[in-house]
Amino acid sequence: MPSLAHSLACLTLVSAFALAAPIASAVEASSADDDAIARNSARVKQLELQMPLGPRSARSLGLRVAWRNPINTDSVVGLFVSNGAIFVVDRDHEVTMFNQDTGQKRWVGFGAGGNDIIIDVVHVPSAEKVLVVRTNSILTVSATTGIPMVHGATQSSVQPLEWIAATAGTLRGDAYIYGGLAGELVWQGWGMGFSTRAHRIGRRIESQPIVAGNAVIAASRSGTLAALDINTGALLWKKKLFDGVSGVPSATPSMVAVASRDQHLRMFNVQDGSLKWSKLYKVPLMSGPTILDGAVYQHVPGVGLVKMQAAPQNSPGGVEEWAAAAVHGDVIGTVGNLLLAWAPSVKQLQTVSINTGSVDASVSAPSIKRLISKDGIVLLLGGDGELECLLPAFQR
Repeated sequence: MPSLAHSLACLTLVSAFALAAPIASAVEASSADDDAIARNSARVKQLELQMPLGPRSARSLGLRVAWRNPINTDSVVGLFVSNGAIFVVDRDHEVTMFNQDTGQKRWVGFGAGGNDIIIDVVHVPSAEKVLVVRTNSILTVSATTGIPMVHGATQSSVQPLEWIAATAGTLRGDAYIYGGLAGELVWQGWGMGFSTRAHRIGRRIESQPIVAGNAVIAASRSGTLAALDINTGALLWKKKLFDGVSGVPSATPSMVAVASRDQHLRMFNVQDGSLKWSKLYKVPLMSGPTILDGAVYQHVPGVGLVKMQAAPQNSPGGVEEWAAAAVHGDVIGTVGNLLLAWAPSVKQLQTVSINTGSVDASVSAPSIKRLISKDGIVLLLGGDGELECLLPAFQR
């Protein structure tokens, strides 16, 4: 019969084995967790390198990746966002339509030929059509299939442009309003297939016309700024600046802000063209302003991003609220209560305090080849060959 000491020794040994088993399992589980974390970290790091803007970088700016699609970025010559759709144009003149919300590819179709240059692609949901705008004509295709459609009085899928187009246009009902190569502002009746009116305002219009209230604002290379009635085409007013307009003007229904290479940032009344205020800088302004929530944001070379009051009282020289030397680009939108700025020259995205101009976050994104901020999304092209859509992180 085993002694008491022998029995206790056996019990102790069995207990030790019993305890060792869960401890070993826990160690193995912990090691597996560590391996999983390491693999996930490696995948995230790889994504940061592969994508135009990786998930960690996007999160630091208050953004999230809504969707991403593989694409041959080297062949892309045009990228457009229009009324819930995204269009990519390649060097072979093929147009690809994507759904803006999901990134789903809808179709790929022929957009131009020969020496044609596609300068705009416009989705017209109400007519289930897409207008592919070339310099000398507009091709109408089905928004469902991308197949050319017989259109209007021309009884053809192609409508010739009487005035050569130099800029993308603005869709207003049955009119597509664009800037002409010889300085005309043209109303093209895309539903009928021919132009309904045109007004020459100066030497070559270089930036897309914008709508402000009941007016269309356009600027010419020669420094002429003009406002025309959007319904009749009648000239409301015309101003001659000392040099050409930089970028695209920014407007509300009552005010239009204009930056110029003559070193001035100006604010005009939309209805009569009266000058509300003008700010002179030491250098030419090379990009356009942005009006947001009662303020005007303008990047000034050598100064940084400047915030001006849009409608100051009795201040012909304008009222500056702050100048942020650390901000290297133009305001392209907002993320929550922060400004979002993009500097294409250094490929940098920044979020900036509206109140102080201090930088909240900065991200370098050297692989971005194209960036568009429009209709509440940020669209990126680049990385290892991706089309990427970003939304504010709080927006689902």
